[in-house]
Order: sequence, then C-alpha cells, then structure tokens
Amino acid sequence: MQIKDWHIGLAQSAECPAINCGEAFLLWDNLVARYDIIHTTQIYLNAIHNVDFKIIMQKGLMDILENQVNILEKEMDKYHLPLPDRPPKSVRFKLEGNIVNDEYVFHKLFMGIQSFIDNLIRTVKTMVYNDDLRRIFIGFLKNELGAYNNICKYGKVKGWLRNPPLMKIGEG
Repeated sequence: MQIKDWHIGLAQSAECPAINCGEAFLLWDNLVARYDIIHTTQIYLNAIHNVDFKIIMQKGLMDILENQVNILEKEMDKYHLPLPDRPPKSVRFKLEGNIVNDEYVFHKLFMGIQSFIDNLIRTVKTMVYNDDLRRIFIGFLKNELGAYNNICKYGKVKGWLRNPPLMKIGEG
C-alpha cells in the first residue's frame, strides 16, 4: 500500500513520488541558484573588512543557504532527479586594495535578496500540483523576507541604503 511517500509492503510495488516537469525544473533551478549564491558569497567574504557585516554574511550562508541546499538536495533525491555540480566548499584569496568595499558588497547582497524574493514568489505561484514542494518554497520565501527585513535595518544603521531625498509637502 502506498500513502504519499510512505510504502507498506513489498519494495517492488513501491511507486516513485510524482512530480511534473515544471516543478522538477524549478527544484533544479532553485538549487543551482543557491549554489551560485553560495559561491558568490564565499568570494565576497574575502573582501569584507567590517567584522559584524562578515558575521551577518556567514550567518546567511550557513543558516539560510546551506540549510536550503540540504532540503533541496533531499527533495531532488526523493524524486530521483540528477543533482547539479556543487560549488567548492570554500573560496579563499587575498584581495588587495579597495577594489571591492563593504558598502559595494552590501548593495550586491541587498539587490540579490530583492531578486531572490521575486524568484521565490514566481516559484510558489507555479508550484500548484505538489503541495509539499509549495510548502517548502513558502518557508524559503518567509526566510528570505526575514533576511530582507534584517538587512534593511542593518543598511539603515550603517548608512548604506540609497534612499531618495525626502520631500516636505506644502513647502515651496
């Protein structure tokens, strides 16, 4: 007997869980995107001088990205989908001069989170067949919104957010 992903009885009668081709692509594409972001984050960590900003980046790398990669890899395995190549475990090099500064890295991170929120919204909208995958990506979206909220607050404290000038209404 087969109930969702649980099987009771002979292994020969077990069915592979169902996934449509669009959802399989989104699963693979989101995993590749996280691999790319991990690699980019590792490169940026070499350029960051500010200790608290480096801790924030490392926390995002370990607590959010690596955790999501583990979840996505398990899902890929569950549906017997091939895994893409992983980025290197770490990227270490010495960056000389001020080619890349902390504020530049912050803006790349800020814009990346904004783009990733858009990507996750499209993914959730497309995941209509598989309830379990949709639930996973809704959780990822909530995590990303929390990270965005925190990085907005941090950017304001550091003075790194590029805000348009304020206009006073009624004054000429």
